[in-house]
Amino acid sequence: MSKPLEKYTDMVYKCIRCGACRAVCPTFGEELCETAVARGRMALIEAVLEGKLELTDSLEKIVFNCAMCGACKASCPSGVDVPAVIEAARAELVLRKGSEPMMRYLAKRSLKDKKATDKAFALMALGRAVYGPLAATPLGRYLPYQYRDFKRNFPKIPLKTLAKRIPALSRVDKPKGRVALYAGCVIYYVYPEIGEAAVKVLNTAGYDVVFIADEVCCGKPLLSLGELDAAKGLAEKNVALLSGLDVEHVLTACPTCALTLKEDYPKILPESDAASALAGKVEDVNRFLVRNTDILDRLDKSGMSVTYHDPCHLNFGMGIKGEPRELIKAASGSLVEMSEPERCCGFGGSFSFLNYTLSGRISGRKAASIIATKADALVTACPGCMMHISDALGQAGSDIKTMHTLQILERSLKT
Repeated sequence: MSKPLEKYTDMVYKCIRCGACRAVCPTFGEELCETAVARGRMALIEAVLEGKLELTDSLEKIVFNCAMCGACKASCPSGVDVPAVIEAARAELVLRKGSEPMMRYLAKRSLKDKKATDKAFALMALGRAVYGPLAATPLGRYLPYQYRDFKRNFPKIPLKTLAKRIPALSRVDKPKGRVALYAGCVIYYVYPEIGEAAVKVLNTAGYDVVFIADEVCCGKPLLSLGELDAAKGLAEKNVALLSGLDVEHVLTACPTCALTLKEDYPKILPESDAASALAGKVEDVNRFLVRNTDILDRLDKSGMSVTYHDPCHLNFGMGIKGEPRELIKAASGSLVEMSEPERCCGFGGSFSFLNYTLSGRISGRKAASIIATKADALVTACPGCMMHISDALGQAGSDIKTMHTLQILERSLKT
């Protein structure tokens, strides 16, 4: 047994099979079978550790068929870090068997450095224009990541990335401090308007904002695919870029990026003091705004009726639940809670590509909860959730808008 999974042996044995995870697991909620819930996966992984089970194709499917939302970890009375164990099991599978060929190849090639990612998203922008219409034809069944019962809706990828929209340093008169903005791939390439909103809101709150255009992917997609070495390479690049900045905080509007920089980097770079120091500076932008600024006093209520979805990595991963709601209430004046706002939307990064049928069923439940509120807009604090929920609402025939918390703040800033 190689190291990725072996070091989690004690963690695996902590699982007492109580079943608390069954109530919160999004995949179990749809599949209703033990292999789709944490305790079932832990039992199988335990069997692998004991040499009773081989790393079969069936096991690979089960291990990769997890949204990695962390709800099980948050509800586990034994404190089992299920996402960490699942990631280790995936790394074990990659070492022994290799992960899903196309996804692994595309991820490693497109995220290996800045130039590669620039090219990948440029190709995605072109591909969307061709792939979408082609998927609707009889030839669509032969395209990768297409399924019979859906036509996935992706947002248009703008021609100008965030680096072409904001300066390296956005100054204000008499600054209260200086912060860095780490955008992450989805904001950098797909929703640069969220990055623009971040700068405007932070400047209004009195902070100079530093932006490093050469940032690379945080590495979480590769970690989720079991590609430890590739993820480590990205972590080293970001640590080198961000550690030398003269800033008080490194802020991000993507919970997955925040969780990765803050918790994963010290683990995958255990001998790096710089990684640990950087982790101490990383903060979610919503929490920063509520705790460190007077932004709540700088907003006019828009009158828009809003419902909020808790991103898993923000809520379960970082314990941030109240701050986004404080911002939304101050900006809109009307927050209508949906049923199960903390339930996963089904995105899970690569999960939604490897199994969109299941992912789509999970997001369909989320869309129904949103629609039932009759709100004007769905607001969330995660660009990945935004993308996936927008698709789900479209599939359900709803025209409810989707927005990031920073966007509703930007709209409500006092002039």
